[in-house]
Amino acid sequence: MNIRKFSRRLFDLDAAYPRTIIAGVLLITVILGWKIFTLELDPGVRSMLPRDHEIVRSMEKVDELFSGSDIIIIAVESDSLFSSNTLQKLNTFQNSFETLDLISKVTSIFTQKHIIPDKGGFEIEPLLVDFPKDSADFADFKSKLISAGMMNHLVSSDFRTICFIGQINSSFEYDEFEFRTTIFELVNRFNSPENFYVASFPITRVTIIENMQRDLRVFTPIALGLGILLLMISFRSWTGVFLPFFVVGFSILWTFGVMGWMDKSVAFIGTLIPIMLIAIANNYGIHIISHYYEYTILDPSASRGAILRKTIRKLGVPIFLAGLTTMISFLSLLFHVLPRVREMGVFISFGILVAFLLSVFLIPSVLVLVPRPTYLTKKESMTGINNFLVGLGRIFTQYRIPVLLTLIIAGTWLSIGIRDLKVDTNPDNYFPESSRVRIANTKISEAFGGSTQMNILVEGDIFDPNTLRNIEMLTDHIKEQHEIVTKSYSIVDVIKKMNAGFNGGNPEFEVIPDDPELIAQYMFLYTMTGDGEDFDLFLDDTDDPSFTQVFLRLKEVQTYTISEIVDDTEQFIQANFYDEPPMILTGGATLLGVLTKMVLRGQLLSLFYSIIIIFLIMALVFRSFVGGLLATLPMVASVVMLFGLMGYLNIPLNMTTSLLTGILVGVGVDYTVHFLWHLRAHLREGNSMDDAIANTLRISGKGILFNGLSVVVGFSSLLFSVFVPVQIFGILVMGSISFCLFGALATLPALTSLLNPKFLYR
Repeated sequence: MNIRKFSRRLFDLDAAYPRTIIAGVLLITVILGWKIFTLELDPGVRSMLPRDHEIVRSMEKVDELFSGSDIIIIAVESDSLFSSNTLQKLNTFQNSFETLDLISKVTSIFTQKHIIPDKGGFEIEPLLVDFPKDSADFADFKSKLISAGMMNHLVSSDFRTICFIGQINSSFEYDEFEFRTTIFELVNRFNSPENFYVASFPITRVTIIENMQRDLRVFTPIALGLGILLLMISFRSWTGVFLPFFVVGFSILWTFGVMGWMDKSVAFIGTLIPIMLIAIANNYGIHIISHYYEYTILDPSASRGAILRKTIRKLGVPIFLAGLTTMISFLSLLFHVLPRVREMGVFISFGILVAFLLSVFLIPSVLVLVPRPTYLTKKESMTGINNFLVGLGRIFTQYRIPVLLTLIIAGTWLSIGIRDLKVDTNPDNYFPESSRVRIANTKISEAFGGSTQMNILVEGDIFDPNTLRNIEMLTDHIKEQHEIVTKSYSIVDVIKKMNAGFNGGNPEFEVIPDDPELIAQYMFLYTMTGDGEDFDLFLDDTDDPSFTQVFLRLKEVQTYTISEIVDDTEQFIQANFYDEPPMILTGGATLLGVLTKMVLRGQLLSLFYSIIIIFLIMALVFRSFVGGLLATLPMVASVVMLFGLMGYLNIPLNMTTSLLTGILVGVGVDYTVHFLWHLRAHLREGNSMDDAIANTLRISGKGILFNGLSVVVGFSSLLFSVFVPVQIFGILVMGSISFCLFGALATLPALTSLLNPKFLYR
């Protein structure tokens, strides 16, 4: 059975059992929608990665050895920071901070130790013994801070800001909402007159969840409202307005319902599902209603059944192809390396499948039962839009050479911008600069050289001088090659300080000793005079360590720069330490660097596969290589021009913008499919090329136009998001769909008129 016969059988089913079909759709909606209330939101960056990925395993190893890899930095700013009253208050804050269940250790000027040379060895003394009482005490304390290397580490260079670094004792198994609430309850008790700033990945993740929930509540109804307004203007009937949006609403409910039944959580990018379905899922219904109304205008005396039968016969194949290509474009995300993106592609494809099925079952069933709008029987009905589209087509076909040359020049210029396209997955950039999260991260970065750290996990005989020198060589290389790395801190720094202290504080002895026994003695002496727990962040065992970690502070979180650091560091390790104990990059910054590479790779793979598959389908449908090329050319050109525009405007590719190709490829090809299919039908009826283009734009042009405008209007609701990348995503989609729409209504008429391809006559 071919598709044409199947579409006729489908209409017969809709016409015979309309009430049964409507009732069945409602029943399935109730069953699937019941599980929506069990859905949970998951903003975690790590959940984006495969659980067996090396970076995830290394972070779990750090959690096991050193009680978590996440940190929280709380900075305090004041003009009278080192007065006795302020220090007493901050000491109380320190004690309260340390009592929190999830905090294993707090590093600050109140807990930091200082190595003091002594006869025959050294002593370990707290950095802050007594609070400064006058300017002389403060001057002494200031010199002690400088000699201990605390400037821009725990104290800012202008002595107006200090920080508390808390080690979170778990990276996975804790309630981040409760943790953030506890932290801010504590901070708010001390926040005046001093200013407190909090920066931490867990805090950022929780803020993302709240904003996700806010966005779902706000821009979903906005998108629905804007879409309804557009359809009211387009179709001027309640049937034409609500039928497409019943399809949209049911497809969203079914999609999230299936996610609930499968116990899936909604990731950050998952909040875009409703918007995508609002913008895309009504496409098929819009085409059906547009053609149904147009055929009614052409033959007002025909019955509803006859008009519907003609509509389904004309639209069955192009709607099927449009739905198939859109699903394929999102299913191509299965080639993406990020699990969350693959999952997103599957669920959006499912929602599109639901929308297609509801459009060909539910909408005809309702149209059979309800009367047509009375304005359709009036003369000159909707002729204004028809005349505009036909006139536009004639202009582009008449001046096809200048039009095509202009488009080629503009497209080439835009495509050059791809060379400047960058990748950024930094969660901080989800927020505007005025947000509390962004302000805190910026303030801490300026005062302490960054609020983000990269970790290097080292395995082996840690007290072996060769191992320590390897660590020093690697950290020196990273700091010399990458200005973004402001400082490093490791067991090497402590041992060098102890060696200098043991030799009377002579800076010439601030080196790694050659004797491993001497290093072991230093560590023993430290634990005798100090506190062995000071090394919990560096060593898995103070007496005989097998693992240590190095901390690298980053002044900026630019993931494309971090990715370069990751690549360079891995190459340096492989070139210099290939026969030495392993060194593994880990930590939050490394995770972002890994995500950068994975996003770019997944983007290219999904784009390549989707374009190739859709080209082959179009070539097979039209039985022509040229047909496949014409069907995909406007979409491919739109993708290239859009990414070039992103490069020119310095808009990075991130988690949300990486979905652009799925939307462009999936939706953009729909317009060309409808145009070419109906153009071929008119040519087969004996029309000349110019008349066939005019008739195609007159009958199918409104559906293409309304379809494109509905996508643009639907995605315009993203401009109300609190996330900067989502706002940018909305602007880019609106622009890209406009490119595709222009390609179908302007470029294709000019191109087909010029080439007059043979496949259109077969």
